[in-house]
Amino acid sequence: MLFRKQPDFGKLLRELGAFSRRDVTQGVKLATYKKSAHSLLKKDPASAHVLLGLVACLEHDITTMHAQYLKAIELSESHLFLMYYAFALEKSCLWNDSAKYTLLALDRAPQESKLLNAAIGITPLTGRFSLLKKLLAQWQESHEGVRHPRQGDYEAVSEALAKHGLAEQDLKGVLAAIGTAFSETDAILLQYRYEIVRGKDASFIHYSFVLPDSLVASYYEDLIADKLAATACHPRVFDAFSFSVENGTVYELYDWMERELASSADTIKVPDPDKMKLIEELIRGVEV
Repeated sequence: MLFRKQPDFGKLLRELGAFSRRDVTQGVKLATYKKSAHSLLKKDPASAHVLLGLVACLEHDITTMHAQYLKAIELSESHLFLMYYAFALEKSCLWNDSAKYTLLALDRAPQESKLLNAAIGITPLTGRFSLLKKLLAQWQESHEGVRHPRQGDYEAVSEALAKHGLAEQDLKGVLAAIGTAFSETDAILLQYRYEIVRGKDASFIHYSFVLPDSLVASYYEDLIADKLAATACHPRVFDAFSFSVENGTVYELYDWMERELASSADTIKVPDPDKMKLIEELIRGVEV
């Protein structure tokens, strides 16, 4: 008798995690993974539902995605299944829900340092810097008093907002709208970064959202701008907040330039303004 080899759950999960878009037109590519997931249903139903949930995520079928992951969580008490769901929610740019399930996983397995790092990673996308402060204190305690590099961000963000009569709630509303705008598209973020830009009189918070090079960054930036224009928010919130959408290659270039600037701050020469103006004219309108 021939025995069919069971699919490798971890391998399938990694391969699905490498997809860079959420689009129903990927159905042909995803059909093989769906078939493998169905073959796991009897032997390992929780893992099978995780795979089916991730396939649904990549098909941009949010309703089915939720149903499959919730079934997996119902079948297993392991914190891993909560994190699998959080991972798919983050891919879908449902950041508040992702943070919720990451925290549930952390509550179930507080000794897992990777869960704490995941919670620290997702929380800024929700705008909940008061929560980030608590998580960073927990991180510091678990690292024998060593301060996390992001320690102090809560105070800096709160100060930047307060200078304009804003509160954390105002930042949360803007980020929720950006998440909604992204979730309605096929985009999967490669990464994001936020920084507190300090000015002479006041500071502001800037978020960079990074997309694969195959996607046109300006298109998604315009979609977000339209969503924000239709969102009720504090009239001064954009005095304290800004955002950009960048492609991975451009992001890496800017990151390299910043590191070069930081390492050569004492020897760097000020660029010729006329040459910089000429460069700007040459690249204006060029789409990356």
